[in-house]
Amino acid sequence: MTDFITDAVGLARYLEDSLPDSASDAFGKAERGEASILVPQIVVGEFIYIAMKGRLKLAEPKSSVKLILEELRGASFIFLSDFPAEAWDNFLSLEVPELHDRLIAAEALCRNVPLISSDPAFYGIPNLITIWK
Repeated sequence: MTDFITDAVGLARYLEDSLPDSASDAFGKAERGEASILVPQIVVGEFIYIAMKGRLKLAEPKSSVKLILEELRGASFIFLSDFPAEAWDNFLSLEVPELHDRLIAAEALCRNVPLISSDPAFYGIPNLITIWK
């Protein structure tokens, strides 16, 4: 079984059903029980932040976010992940300027799993596989 990590944009686009093919395939594998989607805690915070700022297509952001969080906690293929202690070594060696992006990349590298993201900040990081298009 394969695991994937998603960033906030990947999670939001999944919930909006607007992922590009490769990212959609990764979530599809997870829905079929062939994979798991790991959602780092920092991604949850970022997702809530962008939702509350009105940057997502949600009629009632606060109540929608609460419902989405309940659904995520109940999903059989999406798991909230804690930052592994070993990932701090990756964190220190990365040259990614944004804190949340650096944490996400460090966790993906530590867990040795592909990252579902469209963010160019992740492109070119050695040994980090990104899935989007």
